[in-house]
Amino acid sequence: MSVTLWNSKVRPMETEAKKVNHRHVELAQKILDIATERGMSRGERLPEQALASRCNVSRTPIRKALQFLAEKSIVTAEVEGGYLLAIDPASFPGLEDSAQPAEETELYNAILRDVSAGRISDSQTVASLQRRYDASRNAVQNALTRLAEDNLAERAAGQQWLVKQFAISGDAVAKSFEYRLSCEPLALTMPGFRRDAAAITSLRQSMEILRSMTESGFDQKLFERTDFDFHMLIARSCGNPFMSEALLSHHRRRRSSQPPVHVNAFRLMQSNMEHIQMLEQIERGQLELAADLMRVHIQLSHSQRPRLAGRGVPPVFKIVG
Repeated sequence: MSVTLWNSKVRPMETEAKKVNHRHVELAQKILDIATERGMSRGERLPEQALASRCNVSRTPIRKALQFLAEKSIVTAEVEGGYLLAIDPASFPGLEDSAQPAEETELYNAILRDVSAGRISDSQTVASLQRRYDASRNAVQNALTRLAEDNLAERAAGQQWLVKQFAISGDAVAKSFEYRLSCEPLALTMPGFRRDAAAITSLRQSMEILRSMTESGFDQKLFERTDFDFHMLIARSCGNPFMSEALLSHHRRRRSSQPPVHVNAFRLMQSNMEHIQMLEQIERGQLELAADLMRVHIQLSHSQRPRLAGRGVPPVFKIVG
């Protein structure tokens, strides 16, 4: 490993002793999200102080996150200090959280599976989970903390933890779509809806990259990140803090709790086109029309069996185009 890639003043033994934790990976991804929102490109400088202010943290964790990105060759260090983007963030599919210990990840998934299947109750203690999974107290606590961060568990009275069974039950996906169908179109029509031009431009860049891909070479990871960013943008922009908070929380939970399902690349390409057309209507200020398109988009995504016209976008989207 080349230490000089990111900090020539750090000795090799010190570097090996340092382990990037889950928080630093999350912060590193947030830095990339900010760079994407601002439309930054390869070679542009990432100012530590501005990033610290935006992320509401000190410069120390920002520096550690940037060091992590440097190790991944996503940024490069300048000789005189600071970091430059080494990639185009709009085309980057997202970071894999390899910093999360395998034991904690296995515990996280096992708890969700067992509660969902009814093998254990949704109310547990650290001690009971230690006995069931033959795991260390620290690993169980970290797994529960991660579940809480993903809004899938919360502390209850005494030593109890409550896993939110409704969010991971067998019909959770269907209930999620019902919720989104009632709330996301409404979010687009709120009186205080604000159009974030920079974020829209950044999202469009990623969507156009996806649009240029073939069905056989479609990048599903990039699509998943762009899809998440698009729906989070709607939530942040609605102008109603109560609705915004609820939708943001729901999308984070949805990303963490819903099991992966096979969706063919063509449907994902179609979904990307639907995102593009909704963005176009938002840019034009046609928010009622964007809301109508959102309803169709959610229904099609839920069914995963859209009725197609010549393997193109659905007629409602073609009319808009």
